[in-house]
Amino acid sequence: MESIQHIITDLTPLLQQYGYYILALAIAVEGMGIPAPGQSLLIVASLLASSGKMSLPMVLSVAWVSSFIGNSIGYFIGRQFGHILTKKEWIKPRTLTKLHQFIDHYGMLGLVISRFVEGIKQFMCIGCGIAQMPVQLFLLGNFLAVTIWLLVFGVAPAYLHDELGPILAFYHKYQMQCWSVVVVLACILGWWLVRRFKRRKISIEE
Repeated sequence: MESIQHIITDLTPLLQQYGYYILALAIAVEGMGIPAPGQSLLIVASLLASSGKMSLPMVLSVAWVSSFIGNSIGYFIGRQFGHILTKKEWIKPRTLTKLHQFIDHYGMLGLVISRFVEGIKQFMCIGCGIAQMPVQLFLLGNFLAVTIWLLVFGVAPAYLHDELGPILAFYHKYQMQCWSVVVVLACILGWWLVRRFKRRKISIEE
């Protein structure tokens, strides 16, 4: 709980001074692979919204749009300029190898899972572009990733702020079990969406 309080103390003045603009900028920039406290600002903005100091619908809308756009820009940067990024080692070879392994293993669902994995989430969208992931597949994965991420770090803190300490303690104690559940749920949701998308595509072609 001390770490959360530290984040709140440090970032609240930024949100009070710049409001939704700094939230949008930080989240979008983070999606492009540039280090920024986007996720931390989202948590603090959500907590401020729970006390009436910000509007929760506005926080969620700004965060979702900024994240989706920022991730998409990161993807297209990787897709168009990936060879330059790798040549200049803007992304370290070790990180790039991890990204390729992650994408090869999880595919579209890797976008969802990576949102919760430090060291990978910042470069995942660029990595998808470098790996030439199909645009439609990326957009669907991006939609899922942003939505689930927003539920966890945007909606949950606003409604569970009093229980945030015990929840974080439980998460740190049972981290692997928590992620096993998340991965299973994400796989089920992704499978259902892909199947629905394919059915719709077939009906349109007919």
